[in-house]
Amino acid sequence: MFAAAADAPKPFDHGDDADVNKLKQAEKKDVVNPMPDRPLAKGELKDKIYHGVLLWTDEREGFRQRYDNYVKVVGKKPSMIGTFDCIWSNGVKQPDNSFEKRLKIIDEIPNVVPFMKVYTGDWKPGCPFLSADEILAGKHDQYFKNMAGYCKAYGKPMLVSFNHEMNGDWFFYSELYKKEKTDWTAEKYIKIWRKIHGIFKDEGVTNVAFVWCPQMTGRPYKNLDAQNSFKAYYPGDEYVDWIGPSFYNDVNHMYMDNIVKTYPSKPIILAEWGTEPNRGQWYVPKPYPGDAKHMEMTLNMFPKKYPNIKAMTYFYWGKDVNIERLPEQVEIYQKGIAGEKFLSNE
Repeated sequence: MFAAAADAPKPFDHGDDADVNKLKQAEKKDVVNPMPDRPLAKGELKDKIYHGVLLWTDEREGFRQRYDNYVKVVGKKPSMIGTFDCIWSNGVKQPDNSFEKRLKIIDEIPNVVPFMKVYTGDWKPGCPFLSADEILAGKHDQYFKNMAGYCKAYGKPMLVSFNHEMNGDWFFYSELYKKEKTDWTAEKYIKIWRKIHGIFKDEGVTNVAFVWCPQMTGRPYKNLDAQNSFKAYYPGDEYVDWIGPSFYNDVNHMYMDNIVKTYPSKPIILAEWGTEPNRGQWYVPKPYPGDAKHMEMTLNMFPKKYPNIKAMTYFYWGKDVNIERLPEQVEIYQKGIAGEKFLSNE
C-alpha cells in the first residue's frame, strides 16, 4: 500500500473524504437497484455495456496510432470511442470546425458510437473561456448551432456532454472556482445546459443523447456535502439522457450507490475511468486495495451491482493512466471486457 505524506496535495479532480459508514453499508448490498421498467434512453442497449475508450483526436495519424495500440493491448475493438473538444488549447483558438473534424476521425472506425465531451474554454487555467452571461445572452448561439448541425449531418447515434466535473472547483464553470474571475454559477450552468439542449432541438437533432458528467464526488456546496454537491448542477430529467460520472482509483466503488439511487431512471456511463499512480493514497476507508485490484473491482463488480451501467470509457490518454503501465492490469482488463455483458466491435 502506498503511504502518503500527511501534507501531500490532493489531485485536482479529487473530492472530499467519504462518509465511511455509508460506504461500509453500501458494500454489504449486492444490487442497489434492479433495472427499472422503463423505455431505453437514446443510444442505450438493453442488456449490454458499451466497451468504450477515450482517445486523443487532435490529428488523424496520432489517433490511429493510439487506437491501434489500445486494441493491441486489450485484444478487442471498442464499440464506443470518446474524445474531448475545446474552444482553446493552451491559449490557442481551435479551428471553428474542430468538433466536426474530431467526429469524422472517430467515424473512420466502423460501427462505433462517438462520445464527444465538449469544453467551452481552455484546459489551462488563466486561458480563455466562454462567459456564462454571454452564452445566456445568445452571443455564442452560432457555435452551438454549428455543433448541432455537425451532429445532425452525422445522423447515427452519438453521445454529447458539456462541461464535465462541474461539481468540483478545478474548472471555470464551477461556482467554487477561485483561480480567476468567472461569472459561472450552478444556476447559470443549468440555464446554459437547457439553452444548448433547446438549440439542438430547434435544429432538428434527434440522434444525440445528452450526457451529464459530474465528478463522482466533488466539493461541498452550500448545504450539500461533497458526495451530493452534483445535485446543485443537475439540469433536470427532461434535459439529460445519460449520467456520466468520472471515476478514478482515488475513489471507493461504493460512491456509485449515491449516483444510482439519485437517478434510478437514467442509464449510466463511466464517462472517464482508470487508474493512475499515487491516487490510491486518498482512498477511504484504508487500506487501499491497489491499482490492479481497483481495476478488477470496476470491471467485475460494477456490471453486477449496478444494472443501469450501460457504458464504460477508459481514459487511455498517456503513460500515467494507460492500462499497460502495470503488467498485471493488462490481463485483468482483457478478462473484464471479455465478459458477456460487454459489447466490443468484433
